[in-house]
Amino acid sequence: MKTAQLKKTQAGRELLMVVDLDERGSFIGHVEDADEKVVFSFTNEDIGTGWPSEDGFWLVVDGYMRHKHDTDGLLEYLVSIGVANSADSMSLLG
Repeated sequence: MKTAQLKKTQAGRELLMVVDLDERGSFIGHVEDADEKVVFSFTNEDIGTGWPSEDGFWLVVDGYMRHKHDTDGLLEYLVSIGVANSADSMSLLG
């Protein structure tokens, strides 16, 4: 399985940012832990229409991430909302 190499370390968890869809303006992803449990999901699609948001990807627009593959920025955001802790690390798949 894709996360078999992820481990829980004494320093913190290893999280994986997974890009589920990145095409034609749509971006959908999630973050999972070493047990493949989804701890956070995100998208740029409008909830009402299903189309990509005209405002852009909210995590980038609001300044949490520099670009849609910014794992450092996403990890900082997850720490700020209590989903991750500062000892955790994150890598990218997709």
